[in-house]
Amino acid sequence: MNSNEAGAPEQIGLAILDVDPRLARWLIDKSNRTGIFMDIDLRGLSDDLRAAIWLGVDRANEKFRDIGRDVGPSVHVIRLFHEMRDIQGEGGDKQVSPIDLDEIWFDDDTNTA
Repeated sequence: MNSNEAGAPEQIGLAILDVDPRLARWLIDKSNRTGIFMDIDLRGLSDDLRAAIWLGVDRANEKFRDIGRDVGPSVHVIRLFHEMRDIQGEGGDKQVSPIDLDEIWFDDDTNTA
């Protein structure tokens, strides 16, 4: 994900504020980071947190469902994630570090309003 697509994790986070506020806050925080610091490897999350993210993808996709094809990169990424929803495969043998949801760079709750 690059900075043009930063709105995707924010929209996914906003979509799950009612489900998992801590994960939502972390996703919104990630969306404010630059370049390589925005990478998210879902294999570093528990099954429950991955399910919450996929719920957020579904909800964000529904939010933008009626927007035409001429959309920004964030909506395009959300739609792409939604299309890939059912092709989640094995993660392979690569070891992935667990994601620390307490790693917040921008401690400003105004982003969640």
